[in-house]
Amino acid sequence: MKINYRHRLFLYFFAVFTIFTVMVVAYQQMREREYKKEKLMENLDVYSQLIEKHGRKELLPSLLRITIMDKGGRVLYDNDADTAKGVLPNHFDRPEIAQASATGKGWSIRRSATLDKPLLYYARTTPDGYIRVALPYDYEAKEMLQPDKTFLAYVLVLFVISLVLLWFVARRFGYDMERLKAGIIAQQTAKAALKSEMTSAISHELRTPVSAIRGYTETLLDTDMPDEKRALFIERTHASAVRLSELLRDISLLTKIEESDEAFNKEDIDIKGIIAKVQEEFDKQITSNSIKVSVNIPDGVKVSGNYTLIYSIFRNLTENAVKYAGKWITLQYNLVRGDDKFYYFEVCDSGQGVKAKDLDRIFERFYRGENSGRSREDGGSGLGLAIVRHAVLRHGGEISASDNPGGGLRISFSLQR
Repeated sequence: MKINYRHRLFLYFFAVFTIFTVMVVAYQQMREREYKKEKLMENLDVYSQLIEKHGRKELLPSLLRITIMDKGGRVLYDNDADTAKGVLPNHFDRPEIAQASATGKGWSIRRSATLDKPLLYYARTTPDGYIRVALPYDYEAKEMLQPDKTFLAYVLVLFVISLVLLWFVARRFGYDMERLKAGIIAQQTAKAALKSEMTSAISHELRTPVSAIRGYTETLLDTDMPDEKRALFIERTHASAVRLSELLRDISLLTKIEESDEAFNKEDIDIKGIIAKVQEEFDKQITSNSIKVSVNIPDGVKVSGNYTLIYSIFRNLTENAVKYAGKWITLQYNLVRGDDKFYYFEVCDSGQGVKAKDLDRIFERFYRGENSGRSREDGGSGLGLAIVRHAVLRHGGEISASDNPGGGLRISFSLQR
């Protein structure tokens, strides 16, 4: 059975949190056990000092075993000796005595060889030898050394509460991640479908100029063709080659805009300077079509953006008007307004315009509306306005198309300052 993301996430959290909790509890238990052992050893040390100074066992617990030895480990006194069988052996090799001999104090928990029962021993050195005290290592002694279970109970309660919270957090986070994953998959699927659609459209668009060039060049192979007719076919071949070049250029630019995940290099760009260069590029067409150009943008208006993309915006909008709006029109570049973040521009023409039903689709690749004046025979790639839209969006702006109040088409868009 496949475990979904939220369950895997919860298991990861559970494992990490469990390991952390176990480590905290183990450390706390170890420290508390050590603390209780030290406190017990302090009490036994007090008993040994009372014996050394006063020698009165009635002041001590009745179960306390007392052993006094000389420096060689020979037993001089043992209050339980009367219950032991035989003579007491030398105790110098006992663990607690050996430790006391080395460090001054020693302790151990072991079964007494003399009494044959488990005892907790504590020994210390004296000027004359050693004093050792011992308590039965029974249930009470074990309980004295055991850590407090209250802390463990608190930890367990907090652990359960934390697991419940972790479950809800993992569930929520897992749900968000699964939704994000589904969104990414859907986006990738849509992108793949769009690429497939665009590849098909590009293939279709490329076929027209390529077929035309092939047909014209095959015709030019006729050596008996009159010069006037030959010149006509050469001109048509050149026009088809220009269209093919424009198509490849625009496809390359559009692909670069759509697929680049990195930010483009930005700089401050003077808008009037861009428009002047665009007009210079289309000066011949503007003059031949008797187009009146009006630039209503103050000097010094600059935007922060990529020069190539900003240039492509105004170039393609100008080309669209020059090619399809008609002759004897007015072409306007207007700065509508500006705020702290954006400048808002309009590029308007007074030409034949676009039908209302086509306004929302003119930014699609290769879209040609009815009676828009646009056809493959007119040249152009059919990608110009798609490039404009993507370039504007890449700069964080918005773009829309509407009817120009005076007739024609108006493209409104914003660019970051």
